[in-house]
Amino acid sequence: MAFPGRKSSTNNSPKVDEGKLNHMIKERAYYIWESKGKPNGQDQKIWLQAEKEVLAKAKK
Repeated sequence: MAFPGRKSSTNNSPKVDEGKLNHMIKERAYYIWESKGKPNGQDQKIWLQAEKEVLAKAKK
């Protein structure tokens, strides 16, 4: 599965720089992908889930 370092489409928390945030999303997306059995064709869905989770955590 390839997550192409997609940039976040939402405003970032001022506490986390964009590069670090993108890296965190990429790591979370990979973990989700692995936990789902490495499915094909779900890259965008998994990326969006990871992005949502990481952004919610970053805002706390």
